Amino acid sequence: MSSSTATNAPTTDASPRENVWALRPGEVRKPGLHHFVMTALFTGIGIVVGTFDSLAIPLGYITAFWPGQAIQTVGGIWYGGWGGIAGAVFPILSNAIAGSAPLPVSLAYIPGNLAQAVVGGIAFRLLKADPRLKSGRDWMVFTVFGIIVSNLIGAAWGCLVLLGFGLITPGAFPVTFIGWFLGNSIASWVLGAVMLKFISPIVLKSKAFVKRVWA
Repeated sequence: MSSSTATNAPTTDASPRENVWALRPGEVRKPGLHHFVMTALFTGIGIVVGTFDSLAIPLGYITAFWPGQAIQTVGGIWYGGWGGIAGAVFPILSNAIAGSAPLPVSLAYIPGNLAQAVVGGIAFRLLKADPRLKSGRDWMVFTVFGIIVSNLIGAAWGCLVLLGFGLITPGAFPVTFIGWFLGNSIASWVLGAVMLKFISPIVLKSKAFVKRVWA
């Protein structure tokens, strides 16, 4: 009887969901030179992507195709605060190179760019989403927070900056906002999804991957 009961007992292959943000027993993480190197590298990548796209399809002070926001979101997810720094800095330099915005305007964009760089990373850590996008839940967190919420904040702030500097009229605000939001969101979702899905497995094994804020 006991043998038959054991044989007929239901089994499950389900395994606990891996939390990539949890520290392993005895694991100590500290900021190091590799974090500064990755910040510089990601800033450089952002400059190239941001400059190219600003030159490719410019629409006045915005662009119809700017996947540079994907660099911001992915950087914040992978590298925490270091990704936030890179995401806030590289648009200043890419705008200067492309001539898409005066320096005072680029500096005023910093809060919006910083938000675009950290919102996704904060959400992934708090909600324990996997950067490798292994489940529908991971995709939802990326789409909602890494793309939609981030770009709503960025577009709203950017348009307020343009309005404050007198570069757009109040009547142009809605159209500018929609163009900014869509131009960032669509392109960034595609590039960001590819980066997270295919590069995250490598990044998660590197010393530069940040589980908390700085390490």
